Amino acid sequence: MGTRCTLCRHRFPDYTFQEWCECGWCMDENCKRNHEPFCPAHGEDRWIGTVEF
Repeated sequence: MGTRCTLCRHRFPDYTFQEWCECGWCMDENCKRNHEPFCPAHGEDRWIGTVEF
């Protein structure tokens, strides 16, 4: 069993596609890029990121 992307819930085929954000979310490269502005750890619009949880 593989890990799932926290944002889109897509299952990773193996660990090489996983990218970890400072906030603790595990995502693929594309989702991480979309998540960064709203990240509760370091995003400029992080107040919106709290709604993601």
